[in-house]
Amino acid sequence: MKKSFLLLPLAAVVLAACSSDTSSETSPNVEVTEAGSAWQTEVQQVSMPSSMTQPTYQPQPTYTPPPAPQPTYQPAPQPTYSQPSNVQTNYGGQSEVVGSCNVVRDGSNAPIYSQIQKGCYTDGTYTVGKHDTLFLVAYLTGQTPNQIAALNNLSTATPLKVGQVLRVK
Repeated sequence: MKKSFLLLPLAAVVLAACSSDTSSETSPNVEVTEAGSAWQTEVQQVSMPSSMTQPTYQPQPTYTPPPAPQPTYQPAPQPTYSQPSNVQTNYGGQSEVVGSCNVVRDGSNAPIYSQIQKGCYTDGTYTVGKHDTLFLVAYLTGQTPNQIAALNNLSTATPLKVGQVLRVK
């Protein structure tokens, strides 16, 4: 270990010994009794009151909220359901028949695939109509867009033209 770490406690002990007061002289206001203890003459000894020997406890006030009104429960009316029919709902769009398929479109002429039977088109060729896409043709024929594109030497990014005839088988 370093010597400075050993010297620090030694220096503290020397300073503490030098600063201690071992004088036998007392201040003029101090009375020395026969037991050797010093008392100041201005301080009078008084016994402690009996009320201070026992701690006094005061209960804390408790908060009791006012009773909340109970909400009234009224059951919601139960909806009545009818048997679903085979009629397809047209959501503000239009419907057209392509081959043996019923193609339902919304208001922006996008096909509503949940209302179109997949693979319903069975002819060998497909004539592209307005708003038709390669994905729609593939869905109607039950194939993938890559399969239709490969049959027609197209890429899936190639836009279709109205009146274009596509091989689908």
